Amino acid sequence: MRQSMKVGFALLVLVGVLGVLQPAWGQEVTAAIVGTVTDPSGAPIKDATVTATDSDRGAVISVRTSDAGSYNILRIPVGTYSLKVSAPGFQTAAYPAFALQLNQTARVNVEMKVGQVTETVEVTGSAPVLQTQTTEVGTVIDARTSDNLPLATRNYVQLTLLSPGVISVDPHSMNLGSNTAEEGGRPYINGNRANLER
Repeated sequence: MRQSMKVGFALLVLVGVLGVLQPAWGQEVTAAIVGTVTDPSGAPIKDATVTATDSDRGAVISVRTSDAGSYNILRIPVGTYSLKVSAPGFQTAAYPAFALQLNQTARVNVEMKVGQVTETVEVTGSAPVLQTQTTEVGTVIDARTSDNLPLATRNYVQLTLLSPGVISVDPHSMNLGSNTAEEGGRPYINGNRANLER
Protein backbone atom coordinates (compact mmCIF):
# COMPACT_ATOMS: atom_id res chain seq x y z
CA MET A 1 0.00 0.00 0.00
CA ARG A 2 2.78 2.36 0.96
CA GLN A 3 4.75 1.51 -2.21
CA SER A 4 1.75 2.32 -4.44
CA MET A 5 1.34 5.69 -2.71
CA LYS A 6 4.99 6.54 -3.44
CA VAL A 7 4.57 5.56 -7.10
CA GLY A 8 1.35 7.58 -7.35
CA PHE A 9 3.02 10.61 -5.78
CA ALA A 10 6.01 10.32 -8.13
CA LEU A 11 3.69 10.14 -11.15
CA LEU A 12 1.77 13.18 -9.90
CA VAL A 13 5.00 15.17 -9.51
CA LEU A 14 6.17 14.08 -12.97
CA VAL A 15 2.90 15.16 -14.60
CA GLY A 16 3.09 18.49 -12.75
CA VAL A 17 6.64 19.17 -13.90
CA LEU A 18 5.87 18.24 -17.50
CA GLY A 19 2.75 20.40 -17.44
CA VAL A 20 4.72 23.45 -16.30
CA LEU A 21 7.49 23.09 -18.86
CA GLN A 22 6.82 24.76 -22.18
CA PRO A 23 8.15 23.16 -25.33
CA ALA A 24 11.06 24.92 -26.99
CA TRP A 25 10.46 25.17 -30.72
CA GLY A 26 13.36 25.59 -33.14
CA GLN A 27 11.32 27.78 -35.42
CA GLU A 28 7.77 28.94 -35.80
CA VAL A 29 5.53 27.27 -38.36
CA THR A 30 3.00 30.06 -38.46
CA ALA A 31 2.62 33.67 -39.64
CA ALA A 32 1.38 36.94 -38.15
CA ILE A 33 -0.46 40.16 -38.97
CA VAL A 34 0.42 43.30 -37.02
CA GLY A 35 -0.22 47.02 -37.37
CA THR A 36 -1.83 50.16 -35.98
CA VAL A 37 -5.24 51.77 -36.48
CA THR A 38 -5.41 55.57 -36.53
CA ASP A 39 -7.91 58.31 -37.32
CA PRO A 40 -7.36 60.90 -40.12
CA SER A 41 -5.30 63.10 -37.75
CA GLY A 42 -2.97 60.20 -36.91
CA ALA A 43 -4.28 59.64 -33.38
CA PRO A 44 -4.61 55.97 -32.33
CA ILE A 45 -8.06 54.41 -32.18
CA LYS A 46 -8.61 52.26 -29.09
CA ASP A 47 -10.87 49.17 -29.17
CA ALA A 48 -11.23 49.04 -32.96
CA THR A 49 -12.14 45.54 -34.14
CA VAL A 50 -9.65 43.95 -36.54
CA THR A 51 -10.92 40.79 -38.23
CA ALA A 52 -8.72 38.48 -40.31
CA THR A 53 -10.47 35.88 -42.46
CA ASP A 54 -8.61 32.84 -43.78
CA SER A 55 -9.80 32.53 -47.39
CA ASP A 56 -8.70 28.89 -47.67
CA ARG A 57 -10.21 27.50 -44.46
CA GLY A 58 -12.90 30.06 -43.64
CA ALA A 59 -11.50 30.67 -40.14
CA VAL A 60 -12.18 34.11 -38.66
CA ILE A 61 -9.91 35.71 -36.04
CA SER A 62 -10.91 38.97 -34.32
CA VAL A 63 -8.81 41.15 -32.02
CA ARG A 64 -9.18 44.64 -30.56
CA THR A 65 -6.65 47.44 -30.69
CA SER A 66 -4.78 48.58 -27.59
CA ASP A 67 -4.58 52.09 -26.12
CA ALA A 68 -1.82 52.83 -28.65
CA GLY A 69 -4.04 51.66 -31.51
CA SER A 70 -1.86 48.63 -32.20
CA TYR A 71 -3.01 45.07 -32.82
CA ASN A 72 -1.29 41.70 -33.12
CA ILE A 73 -2.72 38.59 -34.72
CA LEU A 74 0.00 36.10 -33.91
CA ARG A 75 0.62 32.43 -34.69
CA ILE A 76 -1.97 32.01 -37.40
CA PRO A 77 -1.67 29.20 -39.96
CA VAL A 78 -0.01 30.14 -43.24
CA GLY A 79 -2.49 30.90 -46.00
CA THR A 80 -4.41 33.70 -47.69
CA TYR A 81 -6.06 36.30 -45.47
CA SER A 82 -8.35 39.29 -45.97
CA LEU A 83 -8.60 41.99 -43.31
CA LYS A 84 -11.50 44.13 -42.10
CA VAL A 85 -11.23 46.96 -39.55
CA SER A 86 -14.22 48.64 -37.90
CA ALA A 87 -14.70 51.19 -35.12
CA PRO A 88 -17.70 53.24 -33.93
CA GLY A 89 -17.93 56.55 -35.81
CA PHE A 90 -15.66 55.39 -38.65
CA GLN A 91 -16.18 53.72 -42.01
CA THR A 92 -15.21 50.06 -42.14
CA ALA A 93 -11.92 49.46 -43.95
CA ALA A 94 -11.55 46.24 -45.97
CA TYR A 95 -8.24 44.94 -47.30
CA PRO A 96 -8.15 42.42 -50.17
CA ALA A 97 -6.68 38.97 -49.66
CA PHE A 98 -2.91 38.62 -49.31
CA ALA A 99 -0.79 35.50 -48.89
CA LEU A 100 1.24 34.71 -45.78
CA GLN A 101 4.00 32.14 -45.94
CA LEU A 102 6.01 30.47 -43.23
CA ASN A 103 7.30 32.89 -40.56
CA GLN A 104 6.10 35.97 -42.47
CA THR A 105 4.66 39.01 -40.73
CA ALA A 106 2.33 41.33 -42.62
CA ARG A 107 2.26 44.90 -41.31
CA VAL A 108 -1.08 46.51 -42.13
CA ASN A 109 -1.45 50.05 -40.77
CA VAL A 110 -4.99 51.36 -41.20
CA GLU A 111 -6.09 55.00 -41.34
CA MET A 112 -9.82 55.08 -40.68
CA LYS A 113 -12.14 57.62 -42.31
CA VAL A 114 -14.91 59.32 -40.41
CA GLY A 115 -18.35 58.03 -41.37
CA GLN A 116 -20.97 55.42 -40.62
CA VAL A 117 -19.93 51.90 -39.69
CA THR A 118 -22.21 50.58 -42.44
CA GLU A 119 -20.07 52.33 -45.06
CA THR A 120 -17.13 50.27 -46.29
CA VAL A 121 -13.94 51.58 -47.84
CA GLU A 122 -12.17 49.07 -50.12
CA VAL A 123 -8.41 49.48 -49.94
CA THR A 124 -6.85 48.66 -53.30
CA GLY A 125 -3.21 48.37 -52.22
CA SER A 126 -1.82 45.07 -51.03
CA ALA A 127 -0.49 44.50 -47.53
CA PRO A 128 3.29 44.72 -47.29
CA VAL A 129 4.49 41.27 -46.28
CA LEU A 130 7.90 42.28 -45.01
CA GLN A 131 10.08 41.09 -42.19
CA THR A 132 10.83 44.48 -40.63
CA GLN A 133 11.24 43.07 -37.12
CA THR A 134 14.08 40.68 -37.97
CA THR A 135 17.06 40.36 -40.31
CA GLU A 136 16.44 36.70 -41.15
CA VAL A 137 16.48 35.66 -44.80
CA GLY A 138 14.54 32.65 -45.96
CA THR A 139 12.55 31.03 -48.70
CA VAL A 140 9.78 28.47 -49.00
CA ILE A 141 10.19 25.62 -51.49
CA ASP A 142 6.70 24.26 -51.91
CA ALA A 143 5.51 21.06 -53.57
CA ARG A 144 4.80 22.83 -56.88
CA THR A 145 8.35 24.18 -57.05
CA SER A 146 9.96 20.81 -56.38
CA ASP A 147 7.64 19.08 -58.89
CA ASN A 148 8.42 21.58 -61.66
CA LEU A 149 12.21 21.56 -61.29
CA PRO A 150 14.21 19.18 -63.45
CA LEU A 151 16.34 17.10 -61.09
CA ALA A 152 18.03 14.70 -63.47
CA THR A 153 19.83 12.80 -60.71
CA ARG A 154 16.88 13.04 -58.28
CA ASN A 155 19.27 14.49 -55.68
CA TYR A 156 16.95 16.48 -53.46
CA VAL A 157 19.92 18.30 -51.88
CA GLN A 158 20.05 20.38 -55.09
CA LEU A 159 16.89 22.13 -53.91
CA THR A 160 18.93 23.86 -51.18
CA LEU A 161 20.59 25.97 -53.89
CA LEU A 162 17.27 27.78 -54.39
CA SER A 163 17.56 29.45 -50.97
CA PRO A 164 19.24 32.84 -50.50
CA GLY A 165 22.84 32.68 -49.31
CA VAL A 166 23.41 29.06 -50.39
CA ILE A 167 26.21 28.08 -52.77
CA SER A 168 28.11 24.99 -53.79
CA VAL A 169 31.85 25.23 -54.37
CA ASP A 170 31.67 22.12 -56.54
CA PRO A 171 28.43 22.22 -58.57
CA HIS A 172 29.48 19.06 -60.46
CA SER A 173 29.29 17.03 -57.24
CA MET A 174 25.60 17.96 -56.98
CA ASN A 175 25.01 16.01 -60.21
CA LEU A 176 26.53 12.74 -58.97
CA GLY A 177 23.19 11.52 -57.68
CA SER A 178 24.56 10.84 -54.23
CA ASN A 179 24.12 13.15 -51.30
CA THR A 180 26.58 11.17 -49.18
CA ALA A 181 29.61 11.33 -51.48
CA GLU A 182 33.04 12.51 -50.27
CA GLU A 183 32.30 16.11 -51.12
CA GLY A 184 28.70 15.10 -51.66
CA GLY A 185 27.56 18.37 -53.14
CA ARG A 186 27.19 19.73 -49.66
CA PRO A 187 26.11 23.34 -49.92
CA TYR A 188 27.63 26.19 -47.95
CA ILE A 189 24.96 28.30 -46.25
CA ASN A 190 25.96 31.94 -45.70
CA GLY A 191 29.63 30.92 -45.87
CA ASN A 192 29.35 28.17 -43.25
CA ARG A 193 30.66 24.75 -44.20
CA ALA A 194 28.85 21.50 -43.55
CA ASN A 195 31.77 20.26 -41.45
CA LEU A 196 35.00 21.76 -40.18
CA GLU A 197 38.44 20.73 -41.42
CA ARG A 198 40.78 19.36 -38.79
